[in-house]
Amino acid sequence: MQKKTGSHLGIPFQYYESGNPENPVLVCFHGLAGSSIYTFSELAPFLEDRFRLVLIDSPGHGGTQAFEAEKDYQFSNLAAWFHGAILSLLSEPFFVMGHSWGADAALHFTRHFPDNVRGLILLDGGFTFPQNQPGLTKSVALAGWAEYMKNADYANWQDVAAEYRAYTSRWNAEIERGIRSIFRKSGDGGYRLIASEKSILSIIEAFYDEPFNEAYSYIQVPTLLVHAELPKELAPARRLGMDQMESAMNDVSIAAMDGAGHMLPWDAPGATAACIKEWMQQKAFLPAPSTS
Repeated sequence: MQKKTGSHLGIPFQYYESGNPENPVLVCFHGLAGSSIYTFSELAPFLEDRFRLVLIDSPGHGGTQAFEAEKDYQFSNLAAWFHGAILSLLSEPFFVMGHSWGADAALHFTRHFPDNVRGLILLDGGFTFPQNQPGLTKSVALAGWAEYMKNADYANWQDVAAEYRAYTSRWNAEIERGIRSIFRKSGDGGYRLIASEKSILSIIEAFYDEPFNEAYSYIQVPTLLVHAELPKELAPARRLGMDQMESAMNDVSIAAMDGAGHMLPWDAPGATAACIKEWMQQKAFLPAPSTS
């Protein structure tokens, strides 16, 4: 992927491009505390043959400057910033895909800027957290993330890798390279997350202030949800979210990624890409691949 830079409303941002410029454009939003490389480096190679990928590091993440005001992380405000940033790069309508927090961002973006979006892809986000997880109140979530961020200092890279290995059923050098993109080295030789506590807690506030299910009825483009199967304990929350989505949206397709956890772009990149391409072909967004 080719790394590039841009700027919108005084916020320098980093983004990546790959694939054929003549193919349909797929704009990608990564998850909370992540980056484009962190989330999509395993998945992108499986999509590059059919799409032009534009992957944007969100404010406060990766190589993009953080917002100063907490309110700017509200989904409606974030969508407006993304809109300006994307239109500085693209002139034609595009597809939007997001993972985790990025799926919520993609959902709200599509709600507020429907004329720019041809189709919406949600990767294990925008349907469970937090509204469909009983007991996960705003105060509980904020306290949990505040504690996590206070402890997000690691003495050495081995400690970082040991924690993140638990996030996936696969592990390789490319995943580890992606993890390096979300950390900076501290003065004492340790490692610290690039995303700040202020940014993270502002985003957690946004999940409660602008619920994902309130956006569903505004979505008028074909939508694909690809969700994890693991952990099994989240099955009731997933079922509730899928029922809400199917009740409120006109054109939604749902697929489970068997054996995959929340980081399904790591756990099952090939199968996830195949699911996306098959849905695109069913909706006539992509022609069937040539057999010649």
